[in-house]
Amino acid sequence: MAQDGYTIAEVEAMTGLSAEVLRQWERRYGFPRPRRTPGGHRVYSREDIEALRAIRRQLEEGATPSLAIRRHLAQKASPEDLAPTLRQALLEGDLPQAEALFRRGVRLLGPEGAVRELLLPVLREVGEAWHQGEVSVAQEHLASTFLRARLQELLDLTGHPYGPPILVTTPPGERHELGAMMAAHALRLRGLPALYLGPDTPLADLKDLAARLGARGVVLSALLPDPLRALPDGALKGLAPRVVLGGAGADPQEARRLGAVYLKDFSELAELWEREEV
Repeated sequence: MAQDGYTIAEVEAMTGLSAEVLRQWERRYGFPRPRRTPGGHRVYSREDIEALRAIRRQLEEGATPSLAIRRHLAQKASPEDLAPTLRQALLEGDLPQAEALFRRGVRLLGPEGAVRELLLPVLREVGEAWHQGEVSVAQEHLASTFLRARLQELLDLTGHPYGPPILVTTPPGERHELGAMMAAHALRLRGLPALYLGPDTPLADLKDLAARLGARGVVLSALLPDPLRALPDGALKGLAPRVVLGGAGADPQEARRLGAVYLKDFSELAELWEREEV
């Protein structure tokens, strides 16, 4: 054993990975990263040993070295690296790595920070890349499905606050629901009883449910402008005591035309309800 660490020969014996493989991985993937003695000899830590053993187990289960090492590095990613690394993992279809990045994001940032600093940036970047033709429809669907499942998990963790609900959905014809889910999550984090209905809710049904439940308000998230443009003037007026419209597909003029309050950023939703009694 080297001073405060292990020699490459000892690591070879302890992990079953040859010295040649270890050096090759270091050059190709930047892992492992042993420190060097003054004489230039590699010295590996106990943490390196455990990581290499875990990577070898993944290799025995069929993973490639590249995939196994990326999964390990995902578990060590810094907060600023999480979003770009998660985006790349999703576009490459590496869901185990994406899952590891999400879990690390929740540990480092907390549930609210994971939504704001991880899920939301990745959602925006993938959507923009799809609009620009840089990623395929299949890649966008895979990423959206993963992000929706993780967001639903965080939404469930917030529980169901009591009281007259705030109904959250998307306009008729709008199937992109992640913005609405984030709005519901933001409200529940502040103890407000957001009731998420899913996307594409008919307005007549929405108004009827709001009346039957005594809803405090309705929140609509629109990613695309066309579903809103298809609605007649005043279509959102009177759905509930307060109707809020936001998302990339909405703007102040369209909100006024339809009879809703416009919010550019759903992070302000809770403050909107907390400032005034409905």
